[in-house]
Amino acid sequence: MDKRIFGVSAIALFAGTAHAQSSVTLYGLVDEGISYISNDHGHANWTNTSGVLQGSRWGLRGAEDLGSGLKAVFVLENGFSAANGSLALNRMFARQSYVGISSDKYGTVTLGRQYESIVDYVQPVNSGNVYIGVGHPFDNDDLINSFHINNSVKYASPNIRGFTFGGLYGFSNAASNADGTGSGFASNRAWSLGAAYQGGGFQFGAGYFRLSTPNETTVGAIQGDYLNLSTTSALGPLGLTTPVKRQENIGAGASYTISSVKVSFVYTHSKFDTSNDSLTFSNYDVNVGYYFRPNIFFGGSYVFTDGHLKASGAEPKYHQIGLIANYFLTKRTDLYLLGVYQRAAGDAPFASIAPDSYGAGGSFAPDASTSKNQTLIRIGMRHKF
Repeated sequence: MDKRIFGVSAIALFAGTAHAQSSVTLYGLVDEGISYISNDHGHANWTNTSGVLQGSRWGLRGAEDLGSGLKAVFVLENGFSAANGSLALNRMFARQSYVGISSDKYGTVTLGRQYESIVDYVQPVNSGNVYIGVGHPFDNDDLINSFHINNSVKYASPNIRGFTFGGLYGFSNAASNADGTGSGFASNRAWSLGAAYQGGGFQFGAGYFRLSTPNETTVGAIQGDYLNLSTTSALGPLGLTTPVKRQENIGAGASYTISSVKVSFVYTHSKFDTSNDSLTFSNYDVNVGYYFRPNIFFGGSYVFTDGHLKASGAEPKYHQIGLIANYFLTKRTDLYLLGVYQRAAGDAPFASIAPDSYGAGGSFAPDASTSKNQTLIRIGMRHKF
């Protein structure tokens, strides 16, 4: 009798110890609201939409202690529409899906579908202000995560006195043809590098991203959710006429927080090269955020985007102003009122505020205006769990 009791106790103790050494966390975010768009393909429109301020998602995050300061880690993160329950991009885990090894001393290596370095190191500079909700025209610099990198291996350093750095490489998963033709290993591959520093109220981040021949294969680093400016151009029918052969994004930003006020500036430059043309954008983003009370936040932003199409010399330009007010019911639940105005200038034929949906096959689908002006007003609710 005593032996049986001892055996049961030992098993229970072992199970409890094993459980303490590993963990799985369910987390997520639901963003849902009513939006007014002043000109949606020629008409004013009221919509019930999901994921405008932040994309609705749920995920599983886990870690297991391997000993010697090492942990096995994984993330499986789904994207969905709270408005109709549909999957993002028809994928079970469209946002992230990776597994890897982590060390507090040496950093973390992960493999799977992941974010590139501009998202990791530049986006957080403006985090908490209007910026995440409205992005830059066409999200030309990927700062609101319009696409994700498949087949990727990523390294993220530990925090070294406020300094962090890392990089990513996305494999093409393709070989050259039997006769030696085709770009093979170089087809539809991506890589990026980034670094950041945070100390006191100061924060800085910088990143670089490069994508090669994304349209040559469907099994490489980019598939289904790529923002291809040869089909969704800032110049409409006057834009790029052939598929993008190479994309390069570079960005840097800095912010400073004094008490309840945060001021930030971000600059990004993106370039889309085809076989016969090149389209570039420079984005200048100024943000101010202020906590009027611990549970009341106001934010404002101004973005100027300066574009250039090499072949024709056309210069699309955009002015964008955003305002937001948040009322936090709790730390995890808030109500918000968001307003964005965009003015297309120069050779830009129409305004197009950041997207809230994806079209057939996962293509980027902005709500384009038929004029040079567009206004978005949204009242929404966001809950994090």
